[in-house]
Amino acid sequence: MKLLTKTGLNFISASVFFFLFGSLGGYYFIRHAVNKFLNSELLEARQLVDKIPLEDLQHSQLTYADIQITITDKDSPILKPTFNDTVMYNTSTHNYEFFRKLSYSKLEDETLYKISILRPSTPSDLLVMKFTLMLTIFPILFFLILYMVNRQTTKSSLSVFYDTIKKLKTFDVNKDNRLDLMTSDVDEFEQLNEVFNTMETKIKQDYERLKEYTENTSHELQTPLAIITSKLDELIQATNLTEEQIKLIAGLMETTGRLSKINQALIFLAKLDNRIFSNEENVDLLEVIREQIDLLEPLIEDKNLAINIESNEAPVLKMNRSLAHTLIQNLLKNAIRHNIRNGFINISYSNHQLAIHNSGKALDVHPDELFHRFRKNSSHPQSLGIGLSVVKRICDISDITINYLHNGDDHRFILALKK
Repeated sequence: MKLLTKTGLNFISASVFFFLFGSLGGYYFIRHAVNKFLNSELLEARQLVDKIPLEDLQHSQLTYADIQITITDKDSPILKPTFNDTVMYNTSTHNYEFFRKLSYSKLEDETLYKISILRPSTPSDLLVMKFTLMLTIFPILFFLILYMVNRQTTKSSLSVFYDTIKKLKTFDVNKDNRLDLMTSDVDEFEQLNEVFNTMETKIKQDYERLKEYTENTSHELQTPLAIITSKLDELIQATNLTEEQIKLIAGLMETTGRLSKINQALIFLAKLDNRIFSNEENVDLLEVIREQIDLLEPLIEDKNLAINIESNEAPVLKMNRSLAHTLIQNLLKNAIRHNIRNGFINISYSNHQLAIHNSGKALDVHPDELFHRFRKNSSHPQSLGIGLSVVKRICDISDITINYLHNGDDHRFILALKK
């Protein structure tokens, strides 16, 4: 839920709560005041009625009240003065009308009379209704105006916040740009902008240092590795070496070669993280697959693998061409390296999904760890354990979802391409 919506709901909830109780309280206050006024008029009428003999009272008329007199049993308890509302039928207008009534008992000549004095309450009811409408309509208009003003003010203040979020989402440390955040008259937003600007500067400085360190490290490692390889190559050509010394030098050369490949792979991963491969174009993956199969033909023939490609349409994907070749090359190398002799590799494309299906031995590592760096199948010591991490990183920056499925010695990598 957005902050603007949440604050609006809280404001409306509080307004409705206070408005409801305020309106009810106002209505009962006005009703109480009107009833008090009518009661005072009825008491004045009683004082006048008590001064008139009852036999003359039957023929008397009050200008502002009606009188009802009934004879009751003298043994009945004397009725104390009570006020209540009542409804009576008016024969002249043929309508029911509301009255405020004062009822009490009076003993005269050993006869108990029940006297009721009625005062029409219709005019006062209309007055109460008008006041109630005023208490209802004006607060509603007030709350609506206040809500709209508060919403627009909050929305205007939060525009800086939303602009900051938008620019943070599009911020790329590889691009030479600044956040350029909007200024605000709200102190908290200004403090937040200062924090983000400081953070941006710090991130870019740390990124440049890390990038420089990675480049320098990889460059400095290449030279000694090349020297070591050259010296070992010269040493192994010597004529006075024993068989044990030759095996030892060959092992060192193999280790040095693996170290050089690891260094190159890590450099490539660093370039991926730095988004150096930014130029994109439409790439036909089937064409890339066929080119890589031709390059890997010696490895395929060495294990006598059967290659099968099935596709009703060309999977064209917008991405960096060099990354596309690296992606397919690593997947095919993985399928060949971990395959069995006389095995198969089936490649199919349908519904924007590219599947590379191969035979091979069962895994001795958890499938979720395949794409982790330096995690490899122990049955293939020649593997560097970096190839699939490169594949995963290329898929991430190219908006491709990769999944791995397996069933014993049956393995399948599925790439869900973006439409």
